[in-house]
Amino acid sequence: MSHKSLFSYSFDEFKQAVTDLGLASFRAKQVWEWIFKKFVFSFDEMTNLSKNDRDLLRQNFPRILPPVKKFEKAQDDTVKIVVELADGHLVEAVGMPDENSLTFCLSSQVGCNVGCIFCRTGEDGFTRNLTKEEILLQVMMLIKKIGRKPTNIVFMGMGEPFFNRKAVFAAIDTMTDAGGLGLATRRITISTSGVIPGIVDMINRPGEVNLAVSLHSVDEQTRNRLVPINKKYSLGRLREAIAAYCDATGRRVTFEMVLLKNINDQENDAYNLVSFCEGLICHINIVRFNKYPGSDLEPAPESNERDFRKILKKAGIPVTVRRSRGGDILAACGQLSGSGNEQEK
Repeated sequence: MSHKSLFSYSFDEFKQAVTDLGLASFRAKQVWEWIFKKFVFSFDEMTNLSKNDRDLLRQNFPRILPPVKKFEKAQDDTVKIVVELADGHLVEAVGMPDENSLTFCLSSQVGCNVGCIFCRTGEDGFTRNLTKEEILLQVMMLIKKIGRKPTNIVFMGMGEPFFNRKAVFAAIDTMTDAGGLGLATRRITISTSGVIPGIVDMINRPGEVNLAVSLHSVDEQTRNRLVPINKKYSLGRLREAIAAYCDATGRRVTFEMVLLKNINDQENDAYNLVSFCEGLICHINIVRFNKYPGSDLEPAPESNERDFRKILKKAGIPVTVRRSRGGDILAACGQLSGSGNEQEK
């Protein structure tokens, strides 16, 4: 047997691999429970397996989890890990503990080719998609570091999830499998810059995975500048896809808005957003711009943000402000890069 990562298998595939080794099929369930229920990542600690069985599994799966390349903890207890992939590329994932929740922010690609001007990830362009295994590794490595499983998963890290939706959907299937982490689909959110085919695919997916759209402007020219993919998937077509999603699923869509000084933070921007939202089941999440090295953009003044919210609320549109987390370790929204070159904390 080739030395494949355990996380490259579904449970049924792993059970087959175990029986191919000459072990009883129930051993697969025991291993799965140690990893996904007890968060034990060493065969040596799986005490209900015989030593011979543990040795055989270790020979064929030499390392369940690779070491974390870099680990940082922010003043607000947000943690960031840098994961080194088999080919040497780096990706970052973030864990955000709160009083009653723990959210993991995952990456789906090495780099990104969308090119949003307020996001650090795309500065070096796109390298490649992550595999299902590499997405799951982020989850399990964060669990190992933090010591508990997440309550929520958001695909808001490096990359455009819908450009890699086959692997993202496969990873979600493992995360929500009752024999795996057993997460509820409604606790998982995919954030897209507006890739319409991905939204269409979400309509036909089972479960209740949440959809967030990185909108930022409903003016074509402004959005072309902020989110260049708008030149391919225009606002008109995007709204049609979102309306179809809402009609077919009955689920709410979150629109993410990074408000930037003198770019998209004026009253007319808010009124245009109100018009865009008419007839849609939606919620607005205002995301404060997080500065990063090399960016000359500025966040909207607090007074502009406050007036923006008032206009939305008066129109009856639910609006919240996302609290920035982990800015001191470049772990906040828009700050991930995978470079691993930040100063050690």
